[in-house]
Amino acid sequence: MTAATPRILLAVTFYNGRDFARRTFESIAHLDRDGFDLDVLVLDDCSPEPGFSDYLAELAAEFGAVFYRSPRNQGIPRNVNLGLATAQKLGYDYVIISNSDVIYSRNSVKVLLDVVSASPTAASVTAWSTNVDPYSLPNGTELYVETPEVADLIGEALSGEFAAEALEIPAGISFAMIVPVSVLPTVGLMDPVFGRGYGEESDWSARATSAGYQHLLAQGAFVYHAGRGSTLAAGVISQSDIADWSNQHIVNHRSPMFRWSVDGFLRSGVLEEAQVRAVAALIIAAASRGGYAVIDPTMDWNDQDPSVVTVAIRSQAYEMCTAHWNGFTVEIDTDSLDVLASIRNFFSGAEPVYTNIPAATWEGAEEFGYPLGV
Repeated sequence: MTAATPRILLAVTFYNGRDFARRTFESIAHLDRDGFDLDVLVLDDCSPEPGFSDYLAELAAEFGAVFYRSPRNQGIPRNVNLGLATAQKLGYDYVIISNSDVIYSRNSVKVLLDVVSASPTAASVTAWSTNVDPYSLPNGTELYVETPEVADLIGEALSGEFAAEALEIPAGISFAMIVPVSVLPTVGLMDPVFGRGYGEESDWSARATSAGYQHLLAQGAFVYHAGRGSTLAAGVISQSDIADWSNQHIVNHRSPMFRWSVDGFLRSGVLEEAQVRAVAALIIAAASRGGYAVIDPTMDWNDQDPSVVTVAIRSQAYEMCTAHWNGFTVEIDTDSLDVLASIRNFFSGAEPVYTNIPAATWEGAEEFGYPLGV
């Protein structure tokens, strides 16, 4: 007897968002669906922009998704609950709660499923992203990542490095969070007491932890998140804020240990180590496709194609270099006699496609390497 194909409901919550709606649908449409059945539910929380709900309904029909518009604005927790409750009522195995301002890498849902299906005590599994504090991969210029092509490259690099490896975290974040439907009878839905939103995920996560479940970060999955796509439009946050902190008092009152578990997790350094490893994997994978250039910023150089990784020799002592690709940066330890050899070793022996550093001219260069500054 063979196991039944897992059924996943991807519930995308909208509140306005004309600028990115089609992009979100297109990224969902190109998802790798090998090994599972995926249905898409579009939940419009009574968007006030004139004509947007009609436009969203047309997009949903174009991409084969089910569309539902609430008759009145309910707020983010209630809209999320429509997705959770629908998955529960219709007998899905898993539900993904998704923001609308996202770009799914092609393999992201497959990796999320691999992680959650291998973790019987998981209440949620969240992907790496941008603008999802604290589960963001550090990125200086997120606009570089705001394309399906780059998101796919990141997803491929992360899955190649981590596969279904997971990191236990204190809470899930429902910008792209997969939940086994089987946990909902015990944990319940999001609490509407959080009004228009913020804090409901922390409260739900704390309840799940108290019930004996755990939350995981799928280190091989990536979903780009622009950030504040609905919360800003809904008035949950202002232009200068990243969250509505007032709801945190509810979480602190109900689950006083929650903030300590988050603080302890962040102070442990485990997440930072995972971020460094992830970004290094991205840059090494990018260099394997587009090559890398070594730049001494004290000299003139030729600008390279954006697909080429740039390695900048930044310190006067040349003990540390930084490698850059699409806003991601990782340090390369070059504290050795032969700096260029250290850089080549980081990239598995590959030679740079370009450098502005002149060839060594001293007699021992071939035998002893090229110690910069000599």
